[in-house]
Amino acid sequence: MTAAGPDLLAGLDLGPVARVALLGEGGLAEVLAAAQRWDCAVDLIDLDRKGAFAAVESPRAAAQRAALLAAGIDPARIARIARMQDLRPADLIVNLQGFGDGARIAPLAPVLAALIHADSRVLAGIRKGSGAFPFYKEFGRVTVLARGTRDGHEVTRIRLDPHPPAAAPAPGETPDDWGDIARSLAGPEGFFTQGAGHSFLFVPRDRRVLVVTFDNLDIAMGKRADRRPWGFDFIAKQGWSMLGVMAGGWTWYRDPWVWAEFDRLRDTGFFARFDRVVFYGASMGGYAAAAFSAACPGADVVAISPQSTLDKALVPWETRYSTAWGRDFSGPYGDAARASGAARQVTILYDPYEPLDRRHVDRFTGANVVRLRAPLMGHRLGSSLSQMGILTPIILGALDGSLTPAAFYRALRARRSFPRYQRELFQRAVARGHTGLARRLGRWVLTRGDNRAIRLALQKLDAPGGPARAQGA
Repeated sequence: MTAAGPDLLAGLDLGPVARVALLGEGGLAEVLAAAQRWDCAVDLIDLDRKGAFAAVESPRAAAQRAALLAAGIDPARIARIARMQDLRPADLIVNLQGFGDGARIAPLAPVLAALIHADSRVLAGIRKGSGAFPFYKEFGRVTVLARGTRDGHEVTRIRLDPHPPAAAPAPGETPDDWGDIARSLAGPEGFFTQGAGHSFLFVPRDRRVLVVTFDNLDIAMGKRADRRPWGFDFIAKQGWSMLGVMAGGWTWYRDPWVWAEFDRLRDTGFFARFDRVVFYGASMGGYAAAAFSAACPGADVVAISPQSTLDKALVPWETRYSTAWGRDFSGPYGDAARASGAARQVTILYDPYEPLDRRHVDRFTGANVVRLRAPLMGHRLGSSLSQMGILTPIILGALDGSLTPAAFYRALRARRSFPRYQRELFQRAVARGHTGLARRLGRWVLTRGDNRAIRLALQKLDAPGGPARAQGA
């Protein structure tokens, strides 16, 4: 094969990576490159060639761990995964010289289903005749990155932009349990309506504020212990009413039944009952918050890293979310950038250095749009703000209407001590040849506490044969 390590990662269209999962014999160079680039967590998935988890650490996993440690990866960032219930969604999944390239591909199915999320990228090797191409196509869109031979076999390296399958019900549950849970949450004064792939849950409280949220039922039921829509307890503590719109997968809510429900709520005066209505969501939910706010002119919108649409005629540059490309994004709720024009205010939180996110936000051109920039925080901005301990006050302020740009940027000062932000600044300075600036930044960071990635990178800069010292460094 001709591409490896950072070169192969360059073909994956990756944003900041928080977790990488490694399967199979190969792929260590790619995982190491990702760990050094993003200081991400590394999960070593310890499976044998038949897809069974190893009872004790396998020689392969031990050797991979040793190689990562020898390369300076923080041992606290490395985990051996040896049980299905310990699998965690990963941003990058590497399966080279493993399933589909030396071992049968079929046993990988349940593991891959547990590892992927909507923004994951899978880097895999496929040996000719393995049947792995149709296997991966069941999970999403496959793009060929490189072709070559190894040990006399033709091998293709591919990128998979996955379509996550629906989460399986937990043991003892049935697929209808969400309806039972939702009806109990709604109570006698609320309501629960359900279509083929979406549902609406209304929980009445104070009529002064209604928060409309958008969530993925697969995540709520499969990955949250309380099996509640996003923000359920948070909104309840404020005493606000809640309308939770749930999607049974990565649908972007492009379903005529959903559109008809919003029309019904608008036409029956549901939204008019409340003094203030706020539509909230992140990523896919951010798109929906802006798009469906058209059902309630004068509402407020709070969207984190939203898409404006996935209509290829309008955003031909959008390369993510292939699972939704074939859906209908026409109609009054189709283009969120236009649909949100009737909102009182559209507050968008985003990272301007994420090029695709920025291009979507640039399509929101109305005078009612307030852009709150969070540089180098990534597409999963909410996760970064949460790790910094400032997500709750920011979202609370956004939802209750008290958040101002000045207050947001004051809160965002916490990023100065956030390791991921420090690392991104340092790496960008090095990549642009500003080694003197990188050294000054690194020393400033290390005088205030340890940042392992920056400490090791500074050592490389100062080592003989490292980048030439900039004047004044």
